[in-house]
Amino acid sequence: MEKMKNEILMELKKKKLTLNQLCKSMHIKGEGEVTSFINILNELEKDGQIYLDSNGYYQEFNTYNLKKVQGIINISKSGNGVMFVSENGQTRKFSIAKKDLAGAMDKDIVVLKDLKKGNSTYIFAKVEKIIHRTIGKAVFEYKDDNTLVSYNMQNNVVVVCPKEQLKQIVTGNRVLVNIGKDLVAKFDDKLVFDGTVDRIIGHKDDPTIDIKTIAANHGFFTDFPPQVEEELKYIPNTVSEKELEGRIDLRNEVIFTIDGKDTKDMDDAISIKKDEDGNYILGVHIADVSHYVKKGSALYEEAKMRGTSAYLATSVLPMLPHQLSNGICSLNEGVDRLTKSVVMKYNKNGKLLDYEINDTVINSNKKMNYQDVNKLLENNEVVLGYENFKDDLLLMKELSEILSSNREKRGNINFGSNEIKTKTDETGKPISFVKCNQKTAETIIENFMIAANETVTRHYSYMNVPFVYRVHGNPSEEKLIKALKMLKDENICDPMAIDRLINKITNSKCTSKDLSEFLEGFKGEEQHAIISGIILRSMSKAEYSPVNEGHYGLALQYYTHFTSPIRRFPDLTVHHLIEEYKTFENLEAIEHRLPGICEHSSFMEREADKAEKETLELKMAEYMKEHVGMPFVGTITQITPYGMSIRLENNVKAIANKEDIVKRIPNKKGNGSHRATFKLGDTVYALVKEVSIPHRAIYLSISDEPIKKKKKKTKQKKLTK
Repeated sequence: MEKMKNEILMELKKKKLTLNQLCKSMHIKGEGEVTSFINILNELEKDGQIYLDSNGYYQEFNTYNLKKVQGIINISKSGNGVMFVSENGQTRKFSIAKKDLAGAMDKDIVVLKDLKKGNSTYIFAKVEKIIHRTIGKAVFEYKDDNTLVSYNMQNNVVVVCPKEQLKQIVTGNRVLVNIGKDLVAKFDDKLVFDGTVDRIIGHKDDPTIDIKTIAANHGFFTDFPPQVEEELKYIPNTVSEKELEGRIDLRNEVIFTIDGKDTKDMDDAISIKKDEDGNYILGVHIADVSHYVKKGSALYEEAKMRGTSAYLATSVLPMLPHQLSNGICSLNEGVDRLTKSVVMKYNKNGKLLDYEINDTVINSNKKMNYQDVNKLLENNEVVLGYENFKDDLLLMKELSEILSSNREKRGNINFGSNEIKTKTDETGKPISFVKCNQKTAETIIENFMIAANETVTRHYSYMNVPFVYRVHGNPSEEKLIKALKMLKDENICDPMAIDRLINKITNSKCTSKDLSEFLEGFKGEEQHAIISGIILRSMSKAEYSPVNEGHYGLALQYYTHFTSPIRRFPDLTVHHLIEEYKTFENLEAIEHRLPGICEHSSFMEREADKAEKETLELKMAEYMKEHVGMPFVGTITQITPYGMSIRLENNVKAIANKEDIVKRIPNKKGNGSHRATFKLGDTVYALVKEVSIPHRAIYLSISDEPIKKKKKKTKQKKLTK
């Protein structure tokens, strides 16, 4: 195939050719050969190596000659698009207004035309055509006139589906639709595409329909297929004596879980003690999900497809059915559970001296929660039911602090938590949005899970066998320098500190420790969240890989995910690998299957993150719907050619379009106002202008001086005799 691709490219270097001309010049004959040939052309087009024009001519894709670019488009909540294209070591940023998307969806591969340099760092462009639908699914609502209208896309897309697929659908149903990439028709401002119905999500009047809509848009569903339900009939509810054969019995050890108050899928438990030499003996005990979810089963295939559990406000869309996730696999208090345990010995300096990885059985002594553990450890409060575990918790705190110190020394980057959680009433109605601050209990669990993950990874890496790694690549020097220069331009950082860091990056001497120390310098300051957010956006995302590239953010050479097999498929895969490496059979088959698992798991992780983010935005929109016309104070967190993002004083995130941004300072004549430049971190006064539930967006009018609440117009009553 590669040889054929090279021959096609050589032909198209000479001149542009139609499909028939290409087939003739390359001696392609017969229906089968032509079909295969077209598939190769499609691949070359998708890879951006060739271009097919509106007249049916193929040619080499040359940006300079064509005055077009191709790449992956990212579409924001406001409906505008952005594309980053790297050429000759430089990255260009293209901005596409929502009216110019031509039906493109987030992550589609598209060709851009009409490239025009604006008065900013962006190049403005329009979508000429869609080359490939990366996701190709969106939610539509069925209307009375037999049409499917987009529920939350902002570019007026209409889909035409086969009539037989619409027979089971009633007016008001929301359905997940597979959308074609080719425009079928255009009338008024509507863009018509072919499509097929994937599944019915529910009715628009269902109480939880909006969360189901978001979940479905990202590939997460509440129901499981019949094959999975059938297999569940044979899953036990308790651990039998036969299942204990070959396992180390830890049921008499002091072992407990620490989770959120409402957590039901508990896949990790911990234990600690000291030996006669004063060394810490830390046990991390993880639910042995692989014992129940066998490779090749319907349960396994469904978990593989889902990739992860999604936590959407008060809803959980689990990777595994509740019978497993909340039942036999969950390390519930007072019941026997099968586990894989990593028992590690650390000296007083936090150096790992020895470890064991074994199949075990435990019986958790206590289901603890973060809030109560923090009361005990931070406030020295007496917590009912925790009396017998105080010494263990204090010892855990002691070891955790040593591990935290070691993490800091090696250059672990702490971006801080910008996570916001929704507080709801009993009906699910949002009542407030709170920042998640990591305290002592949360840090203990984080440190111990990282320790277990690193230990398992190093063990199997030294064995030189195929494995799943959690990798985080070194940041792009170009992107990092660009982010630092932005901070300098916005004057929200010490310019000398930025210059020192840029100098190190330029001379390839910058390590994760340098970046960690830079961010640590702003800890506790008001701007820390903005600074860390900008730096974080310049970094590559962590992902799963069969190749060990290390973890830059954690400053670790060996890392995987082993500790959450109930809710993450890569962790479950690692558990299966541990089983397989007891015999070392079929190494070639293992090596063959891991790349696909890693790629899909990374993709589904990103989709779950998006679904969780959109659910938070939905709850914010629901909450702010009742505050339209009301004034707030906010902080600018991001600026684009189309406007800016604002974090309001109640932690709600909102948008101000550029036409709604006014700086009310007198002009030279002293009789009016004009627009002026705001900067990141500036405090602004905002008025809630509009809220869109489908787009999960809150639109503001903003100014640099207080805005008065709009008065509602009242109609004068007519006098009647």
